[in-house]
Amino acid sequence: MLDVLAKLNLDNVDEMHETEFSEYVRRSLQDRKYLVVLDDIWSQEACYKLDMLFPKNGNGSWILLTTRIRDVARYASFNYWVQKRFLTEKDSWNLLRVKVFGEDDPCPPQLEEAGKKIAEKCEGLPLAIIAVAKHLSKADKTTEYWNLAEEEIPAIFSADDVLSKRLMLSYMHLPQNLKACFLYLGVFPLGYRIVVSKLIKMWCAEGFLERHKWNNIEDIAMECLLGLVRRNVVLISTFSSSSRIKTCKVHSVFWHLCTKEADEDEFFCIMKSNANQRIERQRRLCIHNNALFGIKDVRKSMASVSNARTAATIRFYEFPIEVVELIYLRYLSFTYNGKLPASISKIQNLEYLIVHQYLSILSFEACRSYLPMEIWNMKKLRHLQVMGSDLPDPGSNSVPLYHLSTLLGISARSCTKKVFEKIPNLRRLGIQIELALDVPTKPLCCFDHLPYQLESLKCVIVNPKVVVAERLPVSIFELRYLRKVTLTGLGLPWHDMRSFGKLPRLEVLKLRCNACRGRVWETNEVRFQELRYLLLEDVDVENWHADCYSFPLLEQLSIRHCYKLKKIPSEFGKMLRFGTTPTLKKIKLVDRGESVVASAKQIVDEQVELGNELLQVYVKSSADDRKLKS
Repeated sequence: MLDVLAKLNLDNVDEMHETEFSEYVRRSLQDRKYLVVLDDIWSQEACYKLDMLFPKNGNGSWILLTTRIRDVARYASFNYWVQKRFLTEKDSWNLLRVKVFGEDDPCPPQLEEAGKKIAEKCEGLPLAIIAVAKHLSKADKTTEYWNLAEEEIPAIFSADDVLSKRLMLSYMHLPQNLKACFLYLGVFPLGYRIVVSKLIKMWCAEGFLERHKWNNIEDIAMECLLGLVRRNVVLISTFSSSSRIKTCKVHSVFWHLCTKEADEDEFFCIMKSNANQRIERQRRLCIHNNALFGIKDVRKSMASVSNARTAATIRFYEFPIEVVELIYLRYLSFTYNGKLPASISKIQNLEYLIVHQYLSILSFEACRSYLPMEIWNMKKLRHLQVMGSDLPDPGSNSVPLYHLSTLLGISARSCTKKVFEKIPNLRRLGIQIELALDVPTKPLCCFDHLPYQLESLKCVIVNPKVVVAERLPVSIFELRYLRKVTLTGLGLPWHDMRSFGKLPRLEVLKLRCNACRGRVWETNEVRFQELRYLLLEDVDVENWHADCYSFPLLEQLSIRHCYKLKKIPSEFGKMLRFGTTPTLKKIKLVDRGESVVASAKQIVDEQVELGNELLQVYVKSSADDRKLKS
């Protein structure tokens, strides 16, 4: 700033007090037209001081600033801010080519293929492309060297002082609570699309988030993620049906920074191809290669990591008993088809237990899996996910699992009154039902004892070819707090869907794989008053009827693999007439009939006439991927 002001011929600037300096600048610029350009502003406080420093003389003067923090940009100018996008692959290659060879000199044809691969690995970040170009411009311009350079991109990033210093600035300006969250992202492999729900659980398990009595710990973790997104060190990949972040990723330059800083601070350890690493003091052990668990020394080393708090994405063919010695473990996720040992309850601090299966279920009885009775002794459990397993009835002396709020993948047999009485704060429930042709059963009786406070319900029929000859029990429509329902393979009559309109808080409804059967779905005179997201996937409906009141708040409609559906109800195009603001933002069609696409296009046209220019229609199939935009 002083260098800039020196050009205005201001005397003794460096000797002035801050207040005196500010007043002097305002007086000097009061009658002058000025343009001030400032790079890398890091705080709203700095924006405020700049705003106070320069006079608002109304003569067309401007202050242009850049920042990496979205909140700072919005604070500086709510209406006049632009977020720069990453370069496309084509633009990335053009920038690399120009920086290496100049504007006028072409790239030798034999280097183009390798050059485009190098540019692609920079993931559209101009600063990274320039760093690589600077390196390539000084090196041999041969195919062999450029192919080698493609593999050495991380080393090039690390060796470039300008790039390293700019990235380190982003890290150093993170609040202290976000630094640990940021470094933790390095436990995932390079380029990995991170499932946010999984990341949130792992952060919570680590204990570096401050818990508050009045705030849910997972809400605090989500706010930390949003803080990293606003600072542009984490990129959003996809959104969920409820418009929350579903998956995210870390740009490769920041991933290398994560792993470098984490290694220096011993924040976590990534286990490589041998067991000779010193891991005894590590609290976080990452194993990206499941084959390592076949090495006895590795399993022995794992047992020595007594301070470990998280262990994730592990595939066990034989349960390693060493795991139960990790008494500080809070998050454990693995793939295993066998029966869990009773000794699992020794991990008394465990909060998240996730057990996946690596083989398809082959028969009704042979693959029945039971959780040990000792599961009821794990008092700190918050999240339990066990695909198709039976949860044993708790004994009369069992203490309720007050912290358990998520229970996913349990068998229908586990949905008993005794079980739910011992989980008084359950919010999310996932039920897996397996039917058999020769076994008389009433599978939907699992809905009879659902806890009233339930917010999310997912029910999956594993073998949907066996028809469910039942109606949904009335009790499910008494769940007044239910916000999300996912049904798969139940084969219910479409008429049952009318009752879901009675749920006062239902925001997300997903119907998959013949969740309902029948040619006609009548939603006339039915009002899904709070529904924001509706998914129809692999259902056999042909005619869908609705009126203008059926989905007054719907924001997203997704239709996938509904080959018999003739069209989307035209009333979707008229819904705006009965509201004050447009709500429908997205229609997504996957493997659909052309008549469905035509009806979607008509809805877009009608919404445009009614003032809704936000609606977009995405059309996707194996043959094409295109977007119709209003």
